[in-house]
This record gives sequence, C-alpha cells and structure tokens, in this order.
Amino acid sequence: MKHYLLTWYGMTDLRAALALDATDGPVLSALRTGDYTDVVILAYTDSGKTGPSAGAAPPSSGLTRDEAQCVTDAVSNTPAGHDLFAAWLTKSLAAGGLTVRVRVVPQELTHINDAAGIHSAASTAVRMALSDPSEKQITTYVSPGTPVMAYTWALIARSNPQLRLRVISSSDPRRPPEEIALPTSLLNPSIGGAGSIGATTRDYDLVIHLLGEQVMPIFFALRQFAAKRHVILTTRGYLDEVDRLAKVTAVEPDPVVIADPFKPADTKKAITALVASMSDGVRVAVNMTGGTKLMFAGALSACWALGLDPFYFEIKNHNVIFLRDGTQVPFVGISDVEDFLRAGDYHAVTAGHWPTQNDSIKNRRLPATEELWRRRDALRSLYKERSFLEFSNKYDRHYPRHERDDLEFSFAWGGGEASLNQGGNPTLTLKGTRLAIPKRDFFPFIAGGWLEEYVYSLLRPLVEEGVVRDVRVGFEVGHRQDTSAKHEKLAQEFDCTFTDGKRLWIVECKAGPVKQEAIQKLENNLRQYGGIAARGIIVSSFQLTDANQSRIDSIPTITGIDPNGLTTDALRLIIKAAQ
Repeated sequence: MKHYLLTWYGMTDLRAALALDATDGPVLSALRTGDYTDVVILAYTDSGKTGPSAGAAPPSSGLTRDEAQCVTDAVSNTPAGHDLFAAWLTKSLAAGGLTVRVRVVPQELTHINDAAGIHSAASTAVRMALSDPSEKQITTYVSPGTPVMAYTWALIARSNPQLRLRVISSSDPRRPPEEIALPTSLLNPSIGGAGSIGATTRDYDLVIHLLGEQVMPIFFALRQFAAKRHVILTTRGYLDEVDRLAKVTAVEPDPVVIADPFKPADTKKAITALVASMSDGVRVAVNMTGGTKLMFAGALSACWALGLDPFYFEIKNHNVIFLRDGTQVPFVGISDVEDFLRAGDYHAVTAGHWPTQNDSIKNRRLPATEELWRRRDALRSLYKERSFLEFSNKYDRHYPRHERDDLEFSFAWGGGEASLNQGGNPTLTLKGTRLAIPKRDFFPFIAGGWLEEYVYSLLRPLVEEGVVRDVRVGFEVGHRQDTSAKHEKLAQEFDCTFTDGKRLWIVECKAGPVKQEAIQKLENNLRQYGGIAARGIIVSSFQLTDANQSRIDSIPTITGIDPNGLTTDALRLIIKAAQ
C-alpha cells in the first residue's frame, strides 16, 4: 500500500536546503518520521522573479545574517530554488536510507495568499495522488506555508469526504507530526442550525480572535467589527497584549486562556464553551488570521461544527475574506500613523508633524530643498568625504542635543563647500551658487534631512487629494517601557512615514550612497512597526546599483524609485498600485 504526503514547502525548508539553518526543515522532518512512499510538494512561484541561473549554487557558508537573507531572497519562489530544494531533499532522503518518490509542482500565485491559485494547486496535488491506481493513503501536511494554504486542505476534505484525507501538523520539527482529527460535521455538505450566518450578514453578537505573535490582525478586526462582545483566545504569555489592545482600540475584549496553542482540541473546546454559554441564535464570527496554525485548525473545526462564520484578513487587496462563502469586504482602515505604533507597544518620541506656520524653519527651507534636489550631483563627493563622516559621528554622539548647532565644521569638496562658525551664519555653496539656509539643524539638513523634506513636498499634494494621510517627517519611535529614561533609547527613526488609510508606509531617504543595510533596515521596520500590511519606498538622490535594485526587486513590500523619475505622480502610482 502506498502512502502519499501532500504539502507546500516554505522558507524554513529552503533555508535548510541552503545549509543556512542547522535543521531538516518541516518537509524532510515529516518524511523521516512517516512511512511515506511518495511526496507531492507544491512550490509557490513568483513570476516576477528570475532567480539565479540553472545549476548555480549560491554560497551558503561563512555568511553574515544579512548576506544569508540576501541568498534566501534571491532563490526563494523561483524555478532555480525549487530545483535546488528538490535535489537536496532527494539526496537527504537517500542518505537516510529512505525511498520516497519526490515530485515538486510549481504553482504561480499572484501573491502569497492568492486563495484561487492555492486551491488550484492543492486540487492538482490531490488529483496526482488519485491518478495512481495503487491502493493508497493520502495525508496532507498543513504546517509549511500560510494559514490560507492550511485551510485549503480542510476545505478540500470537507467537500470530498469520500477521500478520507488524513491531516497532520507539527509545531516542532524535532518531534513527529501529530494527526488532526477532522470531525464528522466538518465533512458535511452544508452547515445549518441556529448559529448559521447568512452570506451578507456582517454584524455579530460575538467575534472571537486568535492571538499569538501577530497583534496587528487583532487590531484590524477590533476596528472592523462593532460586535456586542469580543473575546481573544490566547495563552498566559500574551495577556498583557490583550490589555494593551483594549487601551488603544477603546474596545474591551475578554481574554480566554487556552492551555496549549499547539493542540487544536484546546482551541476548539474553548470556542465551543463560549458559544454554549450564549443564547440560541447568536451571531458568531471567528478571526482566523492570528494565533498558531494549530489554533487555526481547531478554530476552523469549531466553525464548521457549530455553524460559525470564519474570516481572514487578505493583505494584498486589503479585504476581509469570509471563508464560508468566499465573499469579501474591504478593510475599515487606519488613518493615524500612531495607531500602528500603539498596536505594537511603541510610542512617538518626536511626533514629526510638519509645522503649519509659514515662518517655521522647515517651511523657510522648502525652496532650498528643491534647489538641492536639482543640484544633487554637486553633493555626490561630500557624502564620501572623510572629514564629513568623522564630524557626522561626532555630531550624533554629542549631548546635550541643544548644543549641536554650535559645533563648528568646514568641508570642501569638488562640488562645493559648507561651513559653520560659532556665532556666524552657515554657508553652503554648490557649483558656485550660494544657498541661504537657516542655522538651526543646518548640519543634519545638509547631511540628508533636505531629502526627507523634499519628499514631504512631493507627498503634500497627495494629502490634499486624500490619497495619503498623516505624513510625518523625522518621526522618532520609542519602546513604551523606555519612557522614563533620561536619554531615551530610540527604537527607530523614520525619514518619512504616512498611512493610506489602510496600511503604514515608511520611506527611507538616502542622500548619499545606498547600502544593503539600509534596505534590510527598511524591510525589518516594515515588519516590526507596520505589521503584515506595511509598505516601503526607497528614495535615493543617486542611481541605485544593480545589486541594490536586485535586492529591492526581491522584496514585495518595498519599491525603489529612479531619481530621474521622482515626482508626485510617481509616488501616487506606487501608493495606488498597493491599494
């Protein structure tokens, strides 16, 4: 009798194949602990990526963390990456004395949570197993991949009960996967009863949320649904997050502690108890976006058994997808930049609001920012000057901050000169033209602040159009627990940031050369401060190198702009393309 394993493979598997992590990865770990004869592996393919040439093996030893990430990004979701993973897996199985037929099936998706493409791929995998005339057992593995990939296996099982699909999952690759028992009611053709929700009904008496490491999906849902009651299922380690969410959303969700987030039965039991405590006919929805994958599995099982309405936040198109009937509604959205920070337990140290007074320093400097942009080629050599780099380090380290404007300096380079003498006026000359600039913050302005302010001038018309909201410049963010510090340690400073009403945008402005660290920093900031929906833009005053452009192209959340095409129209197109 044959035994088929159907699964996606993910980043953890790829990193194992690249020898970047000292693990087997979920797929190989599952195959080592089972009696499988065949494995069909679905491979998410990004049509916009070319990846390395066939047969090119990227280096994987002696790399820094950022270099390892660059290697992973270069090969992930590409045909070359799939070939590399398949070859490594086949070799590893043979080395372990296991005979397993490996088939990797590429599937192009429009984005990582392309539900239609994911369903098509999963259906193909099932048909491949069914086409084998031998007697067989079919097992689906829900751990690798996204939650949408996981619930698709369950939906296929629900609509095809005759297949008797076995479902396994694992929270720890060092331990064998466990079987998830699909309840009989999950396999029923339809769900009825007093708790059934109509396809067009979007008001609920109770919304249940699954809380794990990702707080933002809960934050979105608390804003999205004005339910009579919200309940957050979580573990004791995240109870503080529940209290904080209550403060920042003005909603008071009730926490319910589950014993083990890696046992689907615990999540299902908690949801069943909540519904049983309410009167007949209540309208109940479950936010499936947060929590662990095994919490997801338990919650989905409870939804089908009890007639509840599961929903999922789909980030690409900013829609809420109701899993029962596939209908979608748009996000309610967030208009305040600081709302995103509060959700992550950060706060504004320097608000970064643009001043409204016409005689303010920034408004008086705006004509100079436009002139510096036009003459940016004259600044090229300044940012490589040794004296400039040494003074920049001295300036950043000097305390108290209010004395920094009195620090003297004098730079001369091929394109011009800049100086500041104590008690005198600052001077900046570019290609023979002297620019009038106020003394306050003169050095940080010529060191790169001018580009941040120029980008603001391009974004300002988009604020008036309603395309973006709440633009901040020089926005400094701190950890909530650091507020009492004498010299507060900054978590991060954003050059420009704003919201389009749905997601946080961060703009990294580089007046000098762009280094790989700046791109990595922006990617990390998007993930940490903006959550799953955030987007970023790299603005450089000089052309990006081929290596930088390639790195940016490999990150779906970041867009780089050719400086020769930096306009308000270009920014508008980038922002609207993500909406």
